[in-house]
Amino acid sequence: MLINLALTLLLVLAGPSYQEQAVATVGSLKPDHEWKSISRSLWFDGKTKRLVLKARVVLREGVLEHLLCLKSTKEHESILATDAAPRQIHAVLLLTGAQPGHPVRFAPKFEPPTGTPMAIELRWRQDGKIHESDARQWVKDEKANKPLGIDWVFGGSALYDDPESKERRYAADEGDLFTVANFGSAILDLPIASSANDADRVFSAFTDRIPPLGTEVFLLLGPRSDKANPASNPGSKRDR
Repeated sequence: MLINLALTLLLVLAGPSYQEQAVATVGSLKPDHEWKSISRSLWFDGKTKRLVLKARVVLREGVLEHLLCLKSTKEHESILATDAAPRQIHAVLLLTGAQPGHPVRFAPKFEPPTGTPMAIELRWRQDGKIHESDARQWVKDEKANKPLGIDWVFGGSALYDDPESKERRYAADEGDLFTVANFGSAILDLPIASSANDADRVFSAFTDRIPPLGTEVFLLLGPRSDKANPASNPGSKRDR
């Protein structure tokens, strides 16, 4: 079961609007004044209809399960971590026009996650310049020996009733935000079979394309244009 529109409006429109408070020690970025502030690390750009999320680089080498995890959860296998609330990330994705499908299903038979394909742009400051890259450029497909060639889809995680507390919970609160290995709790996942078993994992951090640990990064997300060809053109780094 997915978060409904009423909850979306409650989280986004009725929620508090925070001002930027903390300054990153590595490559700090300033949000655009036209972005609607949802929390200190989450905005909605009404002009481009994109979600903007602040994270930091927490891993540059090794095999991956995540592009992005929740802070203080799975940094040992994720390139980026954020303190933005998973429920609010889901809610703002709906405002971009993205439609959730369903997360990965393992039984009675395997079904890959479905949902709107998402374009993810990364923006960071390094050596006095603003750099931009398609997020897929930071993930290496070890079998193909090249960057990830498919888009993440908006699977949408799930709501469930905690058997102990009897409270309704959002599965992504456990830390699985944008994954490269299949998790039923992920908000964004890859629409393929991608194992989380150590021996079978095929994605790793593309080290020489990732800035130093601690670098502050903006992720800008919106539905992938139908005119784009995500499989053949993962994008390239741009400086300005």
